[in-house]
Amino acid sequence: MIGQPDHEITFANHETFFAIAYHHHEFVKHLVKERDARPAKYDRDVDFHCVKNAEIQRAAMVSLIFSALTLEAFVNNYAIERFSRSYFDNHLDKLPTISKWIVILKLVTGKELNSGAQPYGCLKRLFKRRDRLVHYKTRKKKLSEMYEEDIWVTEEQSAEALATVEAILKELSSIDRSVSMEWLEEVKTNPYA
Repeated sequence: MIGQPDHEITFANHETFFAIAYHHHEFVKHLVKERDARPAKYDRDVDFHCVKNAEIQRAAMVSLIFSALTLEAFVNNYAIERFSRSYFDNHLDKLPTISKWIVILKLVTGKELNSGAQPYGCLKRLFKRRDRLVHYKTRKKKLSEMYEEDIWVTEEQSAEALATVEAILKELSSIDRSVSMEWLEEVKTNPYA
C-alpha cells in the first residue's frame, strides 16, 4: 500500500515446535493408557500390545525431536532478537545447539547455564537422543547386547524431553527476566496454539 508504513513481523517456530511436541506427548499418554488397560492374556492381546507399543514409539519420537527443535529454534530467535541477523549468521549460527545455549547467554547476560545443574544435563541428554534419531546410522548388534534405548524412544523419554524444554527456559528466565514463558502454558491450554 502506497504511503502506508511497512511493519516488520517476526516469524519464529519455537512455539509451533513446542505445540507439536506437547500434543504428541499427550497422545503418547493416551496410547499408554489404552495399552495398559488391556492385559496381554491371549495372542490377540499380544498383537494389540505390539501395535500400541509401535504407536507409542512413533509419537514419542515426534515429541522428543520437536522438543529439541523447540530449544534450537528458541535460542536462535533469542540471539537474533538481541544481536542482529547478520551477527548471528556470521558468528553464532554454526555453533552446536548446546554451545549456543552457553555462548549466547554469556554474551547477552554475562551469565551461563550452570553446567553442573540438572537442566544442563537434561539438555545434553535430549540432544544426544535427538542426534541418535535424526542422524541415524544402521548398525548390527547381538540380541544379548541390545538395550531398550538402542531401539526405542519411551514415554518416559518423551516426558523428559518436554520437561527439559521447560527447565531450560525457566533457567533462562531466571537469568534474563525479559524472557517470557507464557507461551508454554498457552500451548498446553489452547489446542490451536
